[in-house]
Amino acid sequence: MEQENIETINTGNLLIVDLDGTVRSPRSDNKFIEHPGDQKIIPGAEGAIAYFASVGWKIVAVTNQAGVAAGKKSLTSCVKEQQQTMILLPEIEEVYFCPDFAGKKCFCVTPKEVRDYNKHQLSGSFRKPNPGMLLLVMEIYNPGKIMFVGDRPEDKQAANSASIKFQQADNWRRTYGDF
Repeated sequence: MEQENIETINTGNLLIVDLDGTVRSPRSDNKFIEHPGDQKIIPGAEGAIAYFASVGWKIVAVTNQAGVAAGKKSLTSCVKEQQQTMILLPEIEEVYFCPDFAGKKCFCVTPKEVRDYNKHQLSGSFRKPNPGMLLLVMEIYNPGKIMFVGDRPEDKQAANSASIKFQQADNWRRTYGDF
């Protein structure tokens, strides 16, 4: 499989956050966010992210987005959803998402662009609980310290497989959310 050229960013500390159930939830009564505006920040998440940003941590997000594969939202809508999250939480610099059940696809969304890593050697392992998205982010950022925050067993399993520190979302929001 062809490997893409990746520019490594040397960063000190890196906080990776899951999105759904960790920092955001639907505004509506739906189980999942159905369109970009159908999201709100979970209480405590904004303060926790602000705390880590204030002490110099770079912040990115990783999220499975099976709604695309299930036909519940388009890829374009999913990209706009991630960009809306970055408007609500501007300390999040990038969002990596896997839109397929097989874990073969991974896109990186910034406020201005979308990059795909679908031909990366980690293709096939991007969907959590596999560690592919975490390993990709680690390859790109080459962090000194790293922590992943999530709300589901799949998040913890991905962190364990990537050999990085994990913190449960509700504990993270309680600990740092009052910043």
